Amino acid sequence: MITLGSGIVADTLSSSPVPWLPRSTIYISEGRTNPAGVIGGRILNSQWIDLDLPSLWKNACDRLHDGLCKSLPVKTMSSITPIWLIDVRSQCLVSAPDGCSYVCLSYVWGKQRMLQTLRSNQDQLQQPGSLSLSTWEPPISTTVRNAMSVVGLLGERYLWVDTLCIVQDDEAQKHKELARMGAIYANASVTIMAVQGEHANYGLRGFLGISEPRRLRRAIHNLTDGVRAIQYPVAGGRYELACEHSLYATRGWTYQENLLSRRKLIFDGDSLRWECSAAIWREHVEFSFGHDPFHDSITSCQSMFGCLNKRNFTYPEDALNAFAGIASAIGWSVGGNLVSGLPIASFDTLLMWQPETTVVRRAAKAPGGKNCLPSWSWAGWHGSVKMDVASASDFIRNCPRVFSWQSSSARIKRLVSWKYHLTPESPGISIQPRLLMCRERWLEDQGAYAPGWTRYPVSENSQARYTMSDPSSPSLYFFRHPMHPGFDFWYPIPFPGDEDTFYDKFQRISSPALLSLRDHAGTWVGALQPHYGTDKPDDAAQGLSVAISLVEVAKGFCRDTTSPHPGLQEVDHPEKPKIGDWYEYYWVLWVEWIHGIAYRKGLGRVCKQIWETQRREEIDLMLG
Repeated sequence: MITLGSGIVADTLSSSPVPWLPRSTIYISEGRTNPAGVIGGRILNSQWIDLDLPSLWKNACDRLHDGLCKSLPVKTMSSITPIWLIDVRSQCLVSAPDGCSYVCLSYVWGKQRMLQTLRSNQDQLQQPGSLSLSTWEPPISTTVRNAMSVVGLLGERYLWVDTLCIVQDDEAQKHKELARMGAIYANASVTIMAVQGEHANYGLRGFLGISEPRRLRRAIHNLTDGVRAIQYPVAGGRYELACEHSLYATRGWTYQENLLSRRKLIFDGDSLRWECSAAIWREHVEFSFGHDPFHDSITSCQSMFGCLNKRNFTYPEDALNAFAGIASAIGWSVGGNLVSGLPIASFDTLLMWQPETTVVRRAAKAPGGKNCLPSWSWAGWHGSVKMDVASASDFIRNCPRVFSWQSSSARIKRLVSWKYHLTPESPGISIQPRLLMCRERWLEDQGAYAPGWTRYPVSENSQARYTMSDPSSPSLYFFRHPMHPGFDFWYPIPFPGDEDTFYDKFQRISSPALLSLRDHAGTWVGALQPHYGTDKPDDAAQGLSVAISLVEVAKGFCRDTTSPHPGLQEVDHPEKPKIGDWYEYYWVLWVEWIHGIAYRKGLGRVCKQIWETQRREEIDLMLG
């Protein structure tokens, strides 16, 4: 059952982005061994890449990384193999040999006409030498043909590429292969990533005798005593030789391919680099096994969902299909399956996702253009979103690596029992948020816990990196489990396998807007973040008073402070009631009712003391 109420208005907190200035990186080259710890630069040929470099990097990874770069995030993925592969020696399409090693290609199609495997040419493409023919119309794309040669440079024989290894007009097989694409990339020996180029005929430039020359920009500065400085233009927060505006970085399918590939040979910014689980090696940097290269070892849930949702899809309805491989890979680590992109284990918490910018409903490209994915999931909207990963992971006290989220005192308490339905008429399947349920049971009675857990007094290790699950009631103990060495837990967790109306006056100042909710008398009652762009700017967006419907879905609280990370933007609003050290509130969804189904239009918080004085009623609610 769900409690329904409504009402509200707005003030905004925002900042203007500061534009980046052009940047370069400078390396010193002395023509001799550099001092210990000093990374030297290489003077690169502006047109051609060293043909031996791909195999040098791959063999070094094989030899030095002790299988680390070949381990899969989920063991069951190892049994998923492609149906078809390109044999680059025989220059034809072949059934994938059992247990064979293969390379994948990740690239952007663009609007180019290119050879695709169809039922009509499938047999011909299996004839030896068929892919070396120049008579195909349309022809094999330049990027695919270049990739076939690069496979040979890597010492491999087989290549998987979607246009040729999926029969494009066999809908049954195509659907099956799209669902398996995440595992196909995860199982590849190497993924060739064509980050540069806006279409499939751009090619993998820079290999003499294979592809067109590249146009690498560099400057060489002669200093003293034969010492030279090499200057290269860089882009992005990691100061890579990279494209400033890459179409590849905007596409939804390539996000999954990049995230799940274990070893990557990346063509970007007219240069080449290697990325694997243990190292990043760059063409313009002296290759040394002793260096500790910069590497992002953690991708948090927040960055994962947010980055994917900023990507574009030729068919917007593909958003969750392109996430299927990631969902399989992260399902174990987040405690089970996902429902429309939200992990079940922390469903109530992650349902409280919020937009970081204006978001727009995804509409199917098929005739009619109806909204194709649920409004309550991030997948139903296009735009950057954020999630309260800190609350979803509040069982962590200390860990051996630093996660990207800020510790926050804000917390969410479950109120609602949810079910998910394949159709409005289906009975529904209960969603059991195991992590949240476990937390509630522990906080209520702190009773017995499962075998394997060991309890320790806080005095044994007084340093805690992350705030406990209920910071208003400090715990005297923490826990450890042998499955996760180096981690301290605030409480034991389950392991996988184990309609009242307020009136609303909006003041839209910037995007994203955080709006203050007010009742009939104009009293501040809370805050709302609307998702504009559903159809056209509505009355609320234009600054008019309108009636809206709010549904309470969870409780929350945070420390009532003006510290740098209080947890909520509105916590220091001058009109917010000051009631003790803790601010308690209800999470509310702003919904629009269409044929008895509620569609999400925004997310807000209403002060607990004020909300509980309103006339509320319990209803059965179906979110669309």
